[in-house]
Amino acid sequence: MLRSPLVAPGKRRVWTACVLLGLAATLSLGGMLALGSGQLARAQQSAATQYWPAIYVEGQPESAQLDVLIAEVEGWSRVSQVHRRSPDESMELLRQRLGEEEVRRMGLDASLLPVVLEVEPSALGQGSEALAARVAALEVREEVVAVDLPESQALEAMAAWRAIRAGVWLAWALALMGALMGLGGLLWRLREEERAEQAMLEQFGASRVALGRPTLIRGLVLGAAAGALAAPATLMIFSAFRAALQPLLADATLSAAAAVPVMLAQIVGGATLGTLLGWALRRPRQTDAEKGALRPLLDWRLP
Repeated sequence: MLRSPLVAPGKRRVWTACVLLGLAATLSLGGMLALGSGQLARAQQSAATQYWPAIYVEGQPESAQLDVLIAEVEGWSRVSQVHRRSPDESMELLRQRLGEEEVRRMGLDASLLPVVLEVEPSALGQGSEALAARVAALEVREEVVAVDLPESQALEAMAAWRAIRAGVWLAWALALMGALMGLGGLLWRLREEERAEQAMLEQFGASRVALGRPTLIRGLVLGAAAGALAAPATLMIFSAFRAALQPLLADATLSAAAAVPVMLAQIVGGATLGTLLGWALRRPRQTDAEKGALRPLLDWRLP
């Protein structure tokens, strides 16, 4: 072309800004969904591998009643073994963690402590929600004082995410298609506004590759720019919401190792999508009947 391919978008600043912001917002939303789902998966994995569900039974239950409960829990498909901790063992553990003086000051005694049944999963990281639900259901029994579920909020959030995941990603895909249609419309309009200039260059022997290069470059630059805007925005927004999500992500704080691949994917993905659109719209289709405004003049002046 007679001028830089990036001059034309500058003449349509409002349209170009809207397209960039729309595509950047869509890419940023996709990055947040990817980061959020990844963090929830890490929290669930951490909960399943580092902690065992615990069942607190009244201090002096009947031996037969306690044996029946242990046998029932060990019969579950996802349970490897149930470890029983007596009140005396719990008291000794408290002395080790808090110190003898603190335990004496609190007035704790072994007779006040419950029997603790720690449930060891047979397959760590698999079926955590189902096992947590079954342990939680035991709380209605008379002999069970309470249950302790590891990171139950993370498990509930992961179960909810699995239920709505397909719909959320489908909605994001539709939003991405809308943003790409906006970018495609901009590229098409800029190309059409240069029809006369392209006709003149074609008469002077410009190849079809050279004539389509400006649209290809615009698609690449605008797509990469949208990705570059989306990457830091994703990190900033996710970091701002991390405090609110901390109860769900207690064991899965955001790290550079998790964020950098997503940010790079946004930049590379935006550039790739823009390039593909630029390639598809790089020159008018053969079915376009409109000729450049200078074509009759050039046909008359040139052999």
